[in-house]
Amino acid sequence: MKIRFDDTIAAVATPPGEGGLCVIRMSGPSSYKIADRVFRGSSVPSESKSHTVLYGNVIDPATHFIIDEVLLTILRAPRTYTREDVVEISGHGGTISSRRILEVLINSGVRLADPGEFTKRAFINGRIDLVQAEAVAELIRARTDACARSAVRQLGGQFSSTIGDLRHRILSVLALIEVGLDFTEEGLKEIEQGHILQLLNGIQDDLVEVFNRAVKYRVLKDGVRVALVGKPNVGKSSLLNHLLDRNRAIVDANPGTTRDTIEETIDLNGLPVTFVDTAGIHKSQDPIENQGISRAQNEIREADLVLVIIDASLPLIQDDYFILNSIPHERVCMVLNKSDLEIMAQIQPHKTQYEYKSIYTSALNGAGIDALKMLIFESVISDDIIFESDVLMNSRHHEQLLLAQNKLAQAVHIMTIDEGSEVAAIEIRDVAVHLGSIIGLDIGDQVLDLVFSQFCIGK
Repeated sequence: MKIRFDDTIAAVATPPGEGGLCVIRMSGPSSYKIADRVFRGSSVPSESKSHTVLYGNVIDPATHFIIDEVLLTILRAPRTYTREDVVEISGHGGTISSRRILEVLINSGVRLADPGEFTKRAFINGRIDLVQAEAVAELIRARTDACARSAVRQLGGQFSSTIGDLRHRILSVLALIEVGLDFTEEGLKEIEQGHILQLLNGIQDDLVEVFNRAVKYRVLKDGVRVALVGKPNVGKSSLLNHLLDRNRAIVDANPGTTRDTIEETIDLNGLPVTFVDTAGIHKSQDPIENQGISRAQNEIREADLVLVIIDASLPLIQDDYFILNSIPHERVCMVLNKSDLEIMAQIQPHKTQYEYKSIYTSALNGAGIDALKMLIFESVISDDIIFESDVLMNSRHHEQLLLAQNKLAQAVHIMTIDEGSEVAAIEIRDVAVHLGSIIGLDIGDQVLDLVFSQFCIGK
């Protein structure tokens, strides 16, 4: 998608369906001329001051029929989202009104915006950098308050500033090297390689710290997957309902009620957690039940954390130990359910070589559910993480940070073995390129198209 600065775009900015309002956004050089053509109200749009709201009607210029009663907002460049002339039309909610207003605008000369094109114009026009543009999409897709707050901070430019500072430091080292190479014949000493190496090591440490922080905080955006597994009739579905605070799964005293996986996501202290209830794992001759057991085993492999549910009122049997020993122990939390009954479950040390995190719960009266939620949270989030950040790393950032780290490590190695600063300079230039691409410097149209194609139309 190429930005054509001589055209004007429009799109519905509010979700489809019934609602109190619909908002149609228009941006580009012809915004006011088109607004004059379709609007009849208290003032003429093209003659109005910026950031004023006009009351009136949208009409069809061809028939002069009134389409809707609206408020029309005038936003003059460059103090707008796109840094272009912008008009926003607020009409009554509903699909018919918004569709008819948009049709009138298109018939009057605007083009329907591509996905993310308003934000792309904001980037092209220098209002935001690429990381900030991506933060807009993250804010729209945020599933928890903590994720939304982190996206707002990233939109404020902290991560961009950090990356920009690292890139500036890399370019400064490159300039020192080139000064040493250019002026050695004129009597100036070549910049001491030990000093260059010291600067590179400092940048490398800071880059690793940024990368590690970003990797940890990906869990804030992507969330975690928690599987509830165990034998039939140990209370998995009842526990799921307690964790969700609503009756999502069918509960019955007869074993084998759950035949398929059930997924639901909650906000757990700012962390998106997807719970997956699975079929009871046991030997069965029922082909449908076996499909459910197979899916349960798949969930065990995919889950970030596995809650192995055990009936605390019964002694552990071989099936319990089989489930426990089939899962990497660091991903297991043992939940001893039915603690309202007499406790009979005891782990036999010779049947498993690990000590598991464990907790007692009762699906009958809800005892231990809050403690279980906290155990889940603490099992995923380590103590050294402040669980909100201005670093919300996506796959593009991840790739470019990795490439920058690798190139910087090569440059440090070259300087360490004294192969020559001119050789290291090649790698250092690549570090600057990869860091620059994160914030959108010297980046190709193909990458931009990929980034903005993930936005909704109207943003």
